[in-house]
Amino acid sequence: MGIKGMGRWFDEISRWGILLLCGLLPFFFIPVSWITVAQSKMALAAILLAIIALSWALARLAEGHLRIPASFVLASGILVPLAYAISAGVAGFPSLSLVGSGVEQDTLAAACLWYGALLLPALLFSDSGGRFLLAVRALFLGAFVLVLLQIIHLTVPSLPLSSVFAASTGNALGSWHDFGIALGFFLLLGYVFMDAGTRFDRYLFGATAVFSFLLLIVADFFDVWVGVGVVSLLLLFHRVWGMHIERPWTFLRSLHTDWRVYAPLLLLILSAGIFSVFGTSIATKLPKQIQVASFEVRPSWAGTLQIGQAALTNPSKLFFGVGPNTFTRQWGLYKPVGVNQTPFWNVDFSAGYGSIPTSFITLGILGLLAWVLFIACVLWRAGMTYVQTPHRGVQRERAAGLALCALYLMVFHVLYIPGTALEILAFLSIGLLTAYLVHLGLVRSYAFNLYETGWKGATSLGVAGLAMLFVIFAGGSITRVIAAETLVNRSIITYNATQDIARSSALVGKALRIYPSDDRAHRAGVELGLLQLQQLISKGDATSTVARSELQSTLQATIQHGLDAVSINGSDYQNWLELASLYQNLAGAQVAGAYDNARAAYQKAIEENPTSPFPLFQLARLELLENHTDLALQDLVAAVKLKPDYAAAYYLASQIYAAQGDFKSAIPVAAQAVNSAPDDPAAWYNLGIIAYAGGDFANAATAEEQALARNPQYANALYVLGLSYYELKRPADALKAFEALAALDPSASIVVTIIENLKAGKAPLPAQGGK
Repeated sequence: MGIKGMGRWFDEISRWGILLLCGLLPFFFIPVSWITVAQSKMALAAILLAIIALSWALARLAEGHLRIPASFVLASGILVPLAYAISAGVAGFPSLSLVGSGVEQDTLAAACLWYGALLLPALLFSDSGGRFLLAVRALFLGAFVLVLLQIIHLTVPSLPLSSVFAASTGNALGSWHDFGIALGFFLLLGYVFMDAGTRFDRYLFGATAVFSFLLLIVADFFDVWVGVGVVSLLLLFHRVWGMHIERPWTFLRSLHTDWRVYAPLLLLILSAGIFSVFGTSIATKLPKQIQVASFEVRPSWAGTLQIGQAALTNPSKLFFGVGPNTFTRQWGLYKPVGVNQTPFWNVDFSAGYGSIPTSFITLGILGLLAWVLFIACVLWRAGMTYVQTPHRGVQRERAAGLALCALYLMVFHVLYIPGTALEILAFLSIGLLTAYLVHLGLVRSYAFNLYETGWKGATSLGVAGLAMLFVIFAGGSITRVIAAETLVNRSIITYNATQDIARSSALVGKALRIYPSDDRAHRAGVELGLLQLQQLISKGDATSTVARSELQSTLQATIQHGLDAVSINGSDYQNWLELASLYQNLAGAQVAGAYDNARAAYQKAIEENPTSPFPLFQLARLELLENHTDLALQDLVAAVKLKPDYAAAYYLASQIYAAQGDFKSAIPVAAQAVNSAPDDPAAWYNLGIIAYAGGDFANAATAEEQALARNPQYANALYVLGLSYYELKRPADALKAFEALAALDPSASIVVTIIENLKAGKAPLPAQGGK
């Protein structure tokens, strides 16, 4: 095999890699509980795109020639990873911005991967329409498997497909909303290519489109139906316009002769109108087995705008952003205080309302301009294709349809946070569109001799090499991080299933050998270290030199995990909370200096997330270890200022007041805990026992009755209720309460004694005067 033969061989590897990516992306997942769908998709894309980029680069070096489409879309697309690189550089190239945990989409590595998914299909499939159709066929084969798996899951939910399908919204693509958006895409694309290829292809495209339509009725997303309706209208107008140009004023006649072309579009437009308005009502009429309830939470437009206004306060941040993949920190610093009074007060959102609005915060004006320019070029290319293609052949009509489908996916970058599969699918579709337009002659391509002397050869070689290096770097980095993260997941699942600390710790150690900068792995190391310390202490062999040595080494390793976590990412308040929790446990064991270290770590957590009441609550608990009740109450007051319905803070404050004998303050605060968590039996029990201790027996009885109404098996509540009834001169009711308690725990000797005393007409506990 000669040098050029090797080049063709590497090209074939690259093309097969694209076909594999198209075919596997819609449904690929690894069927183990410790690897998520997002991790599976990202690992697949990272590995395949890195191999494709390397093979393509080797092919070009072997052949010595480079052919690049003269596309504004490809040229503007490179501005997005460039903006990520500049913003990450200004932020100091933290690992969080470079690669994150592997699945975040707001990192430099992810941006390079997206550009690879855009560029490589355009380079590899522009020379042949047959190869392009192979990619479309592969995409629909993957989509068909995706919808088939979902139909099986909905109709036979008991079939053990995988843990991915454990919930009713479980699917092989990503989130339920992602799945709905993908259904809309495949439905529209199925119409565009319904008469393309072989008979097998037409059946495949048609069946996938029909199944997508039926599942979209089940999924029922308003924005998806609107998108399908708008694209269908544009496709219909394109058809009518082309018919009018070719044969003026013959549209009505063509409806009769070409009804198979127009009927699906008219059906889609009508269905989109009906389901966008009445979809929710219709979904409730479906058979119970296929009714799917979904719930999605993300920051609002207003909340995202407020974060941006607070974060981008100086010229540097305004222009370069706060750094890729740092929205979570900005959310903790500046989130609207009103969010704390919702059920999602402790959710650390990693993105705002949409991908591009989030990029404005993390990348600043530079990133926004890059995205706007790229989308403007996609819009311009789609518009030009739309205008250029009517009446000029069925292939050009397909190009216009593919352009609209690609634009459909890109619009969701503004209105939504697409998952990994949708993100790759969007860039893949634009890359395939570019390749198809080159094949049709609507976009030119330029050829370069890589070994030509002069600036042209050097420039083309440098640009091509740099682009491929970025893709290979991104693929390798993401694969490495995902491998480490999946081991951490496996460690957690292993411990929960087996309580095997040694095995779980070994998995964490392996994760850190793969990727030492994994702060999540270090946090897991702290948790496991604390469990191991408790296990060693429980053995009670303090006189053994070996035991003391093991205890000391475990303690040092656990502390080092905590210190490494904050060293890797000191802007993540979770790392500081983990370190503080470690020192708090040591402070409880009277370890010298532990209290001061824990307090300092909690202060850093508060500094990094000043809008959350949780670090303040934890700090209050720390102060109680040192009997600093005044400081603890101050921290709790600060916590309820941030979250006025923070039941746990009221609960703890009421116990502090009660311990001080200040029942006048304790009872109202305990009542606040009940008001904040009226369905929590523990809050009612707490109010009851404090009221009882304060001599308010009527309110004590009422509170314990409420606790038992929520948990009839609540033994402590029955105990206090019985005592309260006795103090209220209701001995018969007291006897019933204690008999119910005895039924729950017949072995409790004190309850047996109380029952005997009550039956004898005595006080329940004479030694305590009945109290």
